[in-house]
Amino acid sequence: MLVGLLCRSVPPFYKYPRSSYVFDLGLWRPIRVGHQTGSRSSAPQRSVRTALSAEVQRGQSGSVETIGCSSARTGVDFKAALAFVCETRQRRRARCELSGMPMADLTNSQDQVSQDIQDPELSQGDRAAERTPAVTKWRCCSTTAVVDGTEMHSASVQVDEALMGFIIGKGASTKKQIEADTGAELCIPRRDEARSHNPVVVRGPSQEAVDAAVLQIKQILEETIQSPRLQYSHFISIPLASNLTLVERVKSFRESVLTSADASSDAYRGVDESIFVKPATFHLTLLMLKLWNEERVCMAQDCLQRVMPDIHKALKGHPLAVKLAGVECMQSNLQKVHVLYARVEADEQASCLLQICNVLTGAFVESGLVLQKDQEHSLKLHATLMNTTQRRNRGGRQTFRGRIPFDAREIVASFGAHDWGQHQISEVQLSQRFVYGENGYYHCCGSIPIPSLSPV
Repeated sequence: MLVGLLCRSVPPFYKYPRSSYVFDLGLWRPIRVGHQTGSRSSAPQRSVRTALSAEVQRGQSGSVETIGCSSARTGVDFKAALAFVCETRQRRRARCELSGMPMADLTNSQDQVSQDIQDPELSQGDRAAERTPAVTKWRCCSTTAVVDGTEMHSASVQVDEALMGFIIGKGASTKKQIEADTGAELCIPRRDEARSHNPVVVRGPSQEAVDAAVLQIKQILEETIQSPRLQYSHFISIPLASNLTLVERVKSFRESVLTSADASSDAYRGVDESIFVKPATFHLTLLMLKLWNEERVCMAQDCLQRVMPDIHKALKGHPLAVKLAGVECMQSNLQKVHVLYARVEADEQASCLLQICNVLTGAFVESGLVLQKDQEHSLKLHATLMNTTQRRNRGGRQTFRGRIPFDAREIVASFGAHDWGQHQISEVQLSQRFVYGENGYYHCCGSIPIPSLSPV
C-alpha cells in the first residue's frame, strides 16, 4: 500500500502511476486510499467521485478512512478528482454560512495547506479574482422541518426587486434551470411581495440540494452585478447646467450640427436629434455606481458626507472652476463614433479637480460601492455632448439593434477649437439616472457644497 503525503504545494498526482489520493474534506489532509491491483473499472473517474462522495456523506472532520478506488494505472484523472474536492469544499462552506455553524478549526499549518490547494486548471487571474472580496454578501438563513414524517430542508435568500428578474429569467428559464440542476424548488415572491423585501425561498429534500441552489442564486447575482445587464443606477456628477451661458452654447451647438446634417446627410451620417444630451442635464461624470437597493443608496449618501471634510481640505477654502475647450471623441475612428464630448482644459484647476476625484473614488472603493472593473479604469474628465446609447426611433422608442455610430469628422473640424467658457463649480452631487428633478437635471440623492467666490 502506498500512502500519498501532501506537501506545501499541490503535488503532481498524475505523475505517480500507482498512487491514489483522496483528501479529508474537513482538514484538507490526505487520507489513505486502497490500491486495487486487479481493478479494471470502465469508469475510473466515476469511482473516484464515488469514493469522494462517500467521504462527503460521512462528514466526519479529521477522520482517516481507507476508501477503495481504482489506481492511476486504470486512467484515473486526479485533476478532475481534485477539482471535485474543491467544489465540495465550496458547497460545505456555503452550508456552514447558511446554518451559522463554524468550519472545523484549522491549525496554522493546515490553514496554509488549504490555501495552497487550488485547482490546477485555474489561471493566476482567476486566483486573484477569488481573493477579491465580493461586492456584497447576500443575506440568507436555513431551516429544517419534518413534514408528514419526511425531513424537508429550506433556505431563504434576500433578493432585491431590481435583481429578481435575473433569478427568474425569460419565461422562468433561469429558475427552471436551477431547479433541474439541484433538485430543489424555488418559491419566487410576487411583484408586490418583492417590493416588501420578501425573500426567495428554496426548498429541497436534502441540505445539499438546498445549498447547491442557494450557491447558484448567489453566483447569478454576482455575475449580474458585474455584467452590463444591470445598468448603472447612480453616478457622482458635477452639474454644469446651472451656468445659463454654457447651456445656451450647448443648445447652439446642437442646432448648428442638426442644421448642417439636414443640408448634407452623407457628411453627417448617423447624426440624429435623439443622440444629443439634454442641455438641462449637462454635467461632468466623476464615478459610475450600481446602487440597486435603498441600503446601498444610504451607504453612498453617508460616504459622500464623510468625505466632505477631506474635499474641503484639498480645496483649502478656494473656489473651483473648469474650462471647457473644443470637442473630442471616445473612439479613434471619427467615421464611427459613439460618444462626443467637450474637453476639460488641462490647467491647475483641472489638476485640483482630479485630486478631488481621487479622494471621492478612494472613499467609495473603501465602502465597497465600486465594481472591480471600475476601480481599474482611469478617469477622463469630459462633458458628454452626444451619445448613441440615447438613440431613439421616430416613435420615441429606444432602438435594440445595437448601437449605431455616427460620422463626426465635420463636427470635429467645426468645433475642434470651440471655446465653451469657464464654469464655476458649486457642488458635487450623487445623481440618480433616468429620474429628473423640477429643474430638468438628474434627481439629487446627496451633495457636497463647493466654496464659491467671495463677494467683492
